[in-house]
Amino acid sequence: MDMDLASGAVEVINDLGFDTLTFLGVTVLVVPAFRVVRASPILGFFCAGVVLNQFGLIRNLTDVKLLSEWGILFLLFEMGLELSLSRLKALARFAFGMGLPQVLLSTLAFTAFELPPNGAIGTKILQFLFNSRPDLVNIRSIDEAIVIGAALSLSSSAFVLQLLAEKGELPTRFGSATLGILLLQDIAVVPLLVILPVLESQNIVSQSVWPILLAESLKALGGLGLLSLGGKYLMRRVFEFVAESRSSEAFVALCLLTVAGTSLITQQLGFSDTLGAFLAGAILAETNFRTQIEADIRPFRGLLLGLFFVTTGTSIDMQLLIREWPNVLSLLGGLIAIKTLIITAIGPRVGLTLQESVRIGLLLSQGGEFGFVVFSLANRLGVLPLELNKLLIIVVVLSMALTPLLNEVGRRIAGIIDESSEEKDKPDEMVNYGATEPIVIVGFGEMGQVLAKFLSAPLSFGLDQDAEGWPYVAFDLNPAVVKSARKSGYPVLYGDGSRPAVLQSAGITFPKAIMVMYTGKERTIEAVNRLRQAFTAVPIYARAQDLSHLLDLKKAGATDVVLENAETSLQLGSILLRGLGVMSDDVSFLSTLVRNSMEVQAQEALKDIKEVDIMKPLQVRVTDLVDSNGNSSRIIAQEQSLSLSSRPDLKAIKPPVGTRIPGMKVEKDRPGYDFDGRDSTDGVTQCLLESDEKNDESSSASKEMIDQSA
Repeated sequence: MDMDLASGAVEVINDLGFDTLTFLGVTVLVVPAFRVVRASPILGFFCAGVVLNQFGLIRNLTDVKLLSEWGILFLLFEMGLELSLSRLKALARFAFGMGLPQVLLSTLAFTAFELPPNGAIGTKILQFLFNSRPDLVNIRSIDEAIVIGAALSLSSSAFVLQLLAEKGELPTRFGSATLGILLLQDIAVVPLLVILPVLESQNIVSQSVWPILLAESLKALGGLGLLSLGGKYLMRRVFEFVAESRSSEAFVALCLLTVAGTSLITQQLGFSDTLGAFLAGAILAETNFRTQIEADIRPFRGLLLGLFFVTTGTSIDMQLLIREWPNVLSLLGGLIAIKTLIITAIGPRVGLTLQESVRIGLLLSQGGEFGFVVFSLANRLGVLPLELNKLLIIVVVLSMALTPLLNEVGRRIAGIIDESSEEKDKPDEMVNYGATEPIVIVGFGEMGQVLAKFLSAPLSFGLDQDAEGWPYVAFDLNPAVVKSARKSGYPVLYGDGSRPAVLQSAGITFPKAIMVMYTGKERTIEAVNRLRQAFTAVPIYARAQDLSHLLDLKKAGATDVVLENAETSLQLGSILLRGLGVMSDDVSFLSTLVRNSMEVQAQEALKDIKEVDIMKPLQVRVTDLVDSNGNSSRIIAQEQSLSLSSRPDLKAIKPPVGTRIPGMKVEKDRPGYDFDGRDSTDGVTQCLLESDEKNDESSSASKEMIDQSA
């Protein structure tokens, strides 16, 4: 007996191992291939599931399906994280003005198509058109019709948001209205997650579910309310405690524990595990950790959700599709037409143009991944007939596959309406629920806070005096810093801002600039390198501790780097020289000269060049900068410029008109140089500050070079 159990366990493990390798191989092939053709990988997972099922390449489908349901838990957890109160308030006009009517009207329309039970209008239409079977789309009760109608009223967040992000249309009014509808649809999933277990537990066929649902809803409000209050207090404290440890492993483990724990608790209370995952995300949406949590769970969600779509693809009955293709196409056309008409009719009532309404209607006319969640749960609970469930899955899969085409059709129709209409388009409005192209501050220590104050200062250079400064978002991994900063009114989020996934979770797709304010050398270099790979055209600025660190940051992709210790010395030196009577222009020029020379010295030092003969050491005394009358030195004419044209790696820079260069002249006693102001033979014009030759040895000296971007 024990041997049989052991051999059975080994067989299951071997099957799961083979299935896991198969799935990972599919992921490696599908995701890049569909990215190349600009199609969603979700469609690829569906196709892979169909192929794997046809060839029988998945050995233990039942256990794989159980594992894939974790992908649904993570999806609902992430959707809960997106539903913060601030986000809902900003999109309330579109969420409740368009999303709520769309869900209600679509549900009613699809429900009516399924009624009356055992003699649906839809069945009669299909019989008339295609002589289809009389029991093909029949349901057993009104409650089943409502479940189907509500599931079909939902759209695909994954497909739609990906398209909007690729087109850069999320910050427009069109994109914001679409996002508002999708957020409301996310909320609408919750009642469905409550209804389905009730249907299953009561084994309802003909009687109405509403009296039972009312009682269960009261029970749900009480139980889930207590769970929310307790969870909000407890989870916040636990996440703060773990975040203090600065352990990414512990933080990720806590995220996984949160999803699994809340799912188990709600399941024990008699509700679905998916409802618990959604509730956990909603609780954590109002904490400082939302952005980091979302970034940490995304890889798990992506893989497991991909596995879910693969197993969903295995549920597609190809024989049913081939046999019932006229009915499938009819149902598909009806789904797209009904949702498009409803959304198009609602749009102008909330201030959208007809063009925008048509585009949104077609873009959201497909079925969605939440439809799979509902149909999968309904199939597991035995709520819907098996063949009807398979038929609905086929229709939803095909509608999702058509999303890019529907989006393009909507764009074309909007263009035709625009050409034929006398009404001018209203300009797209940027919705002020968060800066779409903010300056990102990575690390919010003392220097980060000073930078934030600088950016927050009112802009008065040719702008309105009431301007609020540059929009920015800061990130930090110290929960105490985040908590204190948020209390002070700073827009600071908990998370590793050097990770592009964290920025995307915060809604930042293209920052205006990135300031890396980390103190650790390796951490700063890694952050710059990672950000440069993700944002090739975004300016990235960082702070360096020494010259070699500065060059490492430049190699990693930093646009510009500040030597913090050197800058402190330059600031103090500038204050000193101004106090001694040196003109501000002279001080600024000297600071620029010293600052840029240090980078050149570091470059040559790292190249291990022994003879560094770029420029003779600058020798200067303060008395040389001020004449006997206390005035600063003369103004050098503009044509006396410093030329680096023969150095292809360095750009020539000319002082602006009127720049005061303290006592500078071209040296004429060194061989190998041109002395008429043109380029020298080694590409560098040799310059010396006037100084007393008797004190050359005792004067402070350094090699200087200008290497500044024009």
